[in-house]
Amino acid sequence: MSGARRIRGRHARVVARMPGAVSAVRAALAPRRTQVAVAGGTGLFVALTGAVVAFVTLVPGDTRRPDTAPKAAAVNVLGDRPAQAPVARSRPESPARPGDQAALAFYERKDPVRAAHVTEVIWTGPMLRVYTDLPASDANSRTAMALCEIAAAYAEGQGHLPEVFVHADRAAGYPVLANKMNDRDDCRLDRVP
Repeated sequence: MSGARRIRGRHARVVARMPGAVSAVRAALAPRRTQVAVAGGTGLFVALTGAVVAFVTLVPGDTRRPDTAPKAAAVNVLGDRPAQAPVARSRPESPARPGDQAALAFYERKDPVRAAHVTEVIWTGPMLRVYTDLPASDANSRTAMALCEIAAAYAEGQGHLPEVFVHADRAAGYPVLANKMNDRDDCRLDRVP
């Protein structure tokens, strides 16, 4: 860079008299610029690699796994014997299947085989929605109809009108497999009296 300034500054008249001198100077400086760029990139890579290695060695193991968590021991200094370690409090576990847990328990009591297909039961206003792992092709199937009838019995037991929708799995986009809109409905799709 400094060589280019000198040529432009003090020796401008000399360079102007010489044909092709500017291109010769640029050609002479080009390998130097490439060397500086490569050296700078290599230095940056080495510095980042060193920082990552230092970080990895200073960070303790995965603390989510109990076998790799660092163990702490408390010692009662005055009595020269180990003190009791404080009990770690854990958050209550969330249920395996979200939604109305009482409805899920009702399904388990009434028909445990078909209850295995239920993934979630939720109330949306006055309607009870039952989400399953059944495919969309199970519309009006025996399993979908039975799940609808059990949900209607649960809703009536809770003092609600038996408005129930049984949905297929997420991959199918949750289409309705069976529904009951009132106490005279038989849970079949498109057959509301």
